[in-house]
Amino acid sequence: MIVNMPPHLVFLERIGTHIFREPSSVWGYLPQVNQWGGIRLEWEAERIGGLDHLPWFKATPIYNGERLEVFSAFGTSKKAAKEEAAKMMALSGHCVFWC
Repeated sequence: MIVNMPPHLVFLERIGTHIFREPSSVWGYLPQVNQWGGIRLEWEAERIGGLDHLPWFKATPIYNGERLEVFSAFGTSKKAAKEEAAKMMALSGHCVFWC
């Protein structure tokens, strides 16, 4: 356990209880994770390279102010990078169910 850190800054220490649905073409992991995270979840997405016609983006979730680099993902669009990061986050087993 991490000592001397506020409880919200230990995302990876939590045992998750939230169960996400199997993704579909209209309800992927990104909208599910966004709904779960609510106002606590932000995304940083930036272009990191690639050609003009083949850009490459990186997306990193920020939960309650904690930058979760371990869930950073890449894609050919911001949305694709966020979807991949959301998938990793959803399947991590660290998302706690909030009532």
